[in-house]
Amino acid sequence: MINSKDDFNALFETISKESWYKKPLAFGIARVNYGTLNPNRVLEAVFPVFNWNENEKSAAIFLAALKQSGQDVDCSKSEGVYSISDGFLGYCIEAYKPFYEEKERHKNLQAVSTLASLPINSGLGADDFRVVFIFEDKKPQSVESAYLKLYAKHSKKVEDVNLDGVEDLLTNCAWIDGKPIELDWLRQNEITLKIADKYPKVDYVGKFSRYLNHIIPNENETSCKGVLFK
Repeated sequence: MINSKDDFNALFETISKESWYKKPLAFGIARVNYGTLNPNRVLEAVFPVFNWNENEKSAAIFLAALKQSGQDVDCSKSEGVYSISDGFLGYCIEAYKPFYEEKERHKNLQAVSTLASLPINSGLGADDFRVVFIFEDKKPQSVESAYLKLYAKHSKKVEDVNLDGVEDLLTNCAWIDGKPIELDWLRQNEITLKIADKYPKVDYVGKFSRYLNHIIPNENETSCKGVLFK
């Protein structure tokens, strides 16, 4: 049972001494947008909260929660992308218990708490979320890790990140109201959509989302809606 901050710190110390554990460079929980034609293809990843070289204790809790819930966690790789489950959320909620009275100061706690209380009728389920870790700044192997690096780059938390091959990971999409749709889906449904006067207004076509769909600029910054998140 975690009843105090000392208990939380003791749990972190225990996890950090495990042979499998490695401090990540970056981590966060992402909501992913899938393809319509290929529902297994991730087109975009949105991070409500991301961490770059910070908040190691939360990273350790997340990794331990994944292992406890049956995930095959491998910190020896350059990155890891894992599914979310009730077991993962329950472990995190229990670990974060001493911090609930000051929740506004802890964004990772806010993310976990919001996920745990997500309404059943929200239209979102466990498959719509991923826990993403980067252990080494190598060529990204997934859409999720590529977006995590883009968040760090555009938030100016790091001057340079390895984005080699990122365009090969991403899919060329039609972007409609900020959401990606495969071009092949539009082609296959073009006749039906146009006859029914339901053909969507396509904002643009490309592999990259837009900056303002992901980053809130600082008070002294400006940005136009056309700036790409690349």
